[in-house]
Amino acid sequence: MFNIFKKKKRTKARILEISSFQDEIVEKKRPALVTFSAAWCGACKMQKPLINDLADHHRDKNLVIGFVDIDSQTELSRQFAVQSIPTTLVFKDGEVIFRKTGLLSRGNLENLVQEINKTSP
Repeated sequence: MFNIFKKKKRTKARILEISSFQDEIVEKKRPALVTFSAAWCGACKMQKPLINDLADHHRDKNLVIGFVDIDSQTELSRQFAVQSIPTTLVFKDGEVIFRKTGLLSRGNLENLVQEINKTSP
């Protein structure tokens, strides 16, 4: 039976670990928006639903949208010198092209994705 009240399954941002990060972003050079965060961080908790909405909205694009947990992925945190959270990095061709520490608005995040899409093939 058709259920009009059934919620559509939403796409969430990916949880990135060192292996998936290396494979998807560095080696395959996919464009990416990655937020370094932690479960205990208040601003990160506010940022998370915005990032997940962004991932759902742009699920059809060749774009990695994800999170790196600084507590479990300390090597990645050190590699990108993340000292405050949330820190959002934008990657193009495996290189950081944008870096911002602190909470970003939905509009700012959407603008970043639009810029990535303009410069990506």
